[in-house]
Amino acid sequence: MNLLKDGDDRNAFNELYVRYWKVIYDIGFKKLHNASLAEDLVHDLFVDIWNKRQEITIHSTFIGYLHTMLINRLIDQNRKEAFRLRVQQDILERTSANENQFFDAVASDDIEKQLMAEVENLPAGMRKIFLLSRQEHLSTVEIAQKLSLSPQTVKNQISNAIRRLRLKELHL
Repeated sequence: MNLLKDGDDRNAFNELYVRYWKVIYDIGFKKLHNASLAEDLVHDLFVDIWNKRQEITIHSTFIGYLHTMLINRLIDQNRKEAFRLRVQQDILERTSANENQFFDAVASDDIEKQLMAEVENLPAGMRKIFLLSRQEHLSTVEIAQKLSLSPQTVKNQISNAIRRLRLKELHL
């Protein structure tokens, strides 16, 4: 890890990747039961290590650090999935009880897809702030601290995101 910090040594990074990728992947797969999602999480974890190599301070073993990072990513993944399920549940509750079940399922799936597509179309900073607010349930102050922004900027970005989504006739 010191070689990464001091000299941006790609060989050192590759060695860490080869040595620990499978171990971390296996843990992720056991928790997620989804090979592709586990693989994506582990790859993203190592990309973050490379990108933040100058800032990383490890207080225990490297494998312990990786394990902690993975657990945090699994928690984030669970929050995202819970958000997706809440949105889907909210949509289902808003549909008319008189319509047949098949139509309800198709319509709610379409609305959820539209909502997520519109969220993805938001400018990157606005999208990040909106998702931190709605998916991770962070307060305005927490988001402001996390992103080094003023609380008012965060409030404005959330309001603008909601306004844009409503303009697309998606009711949050």
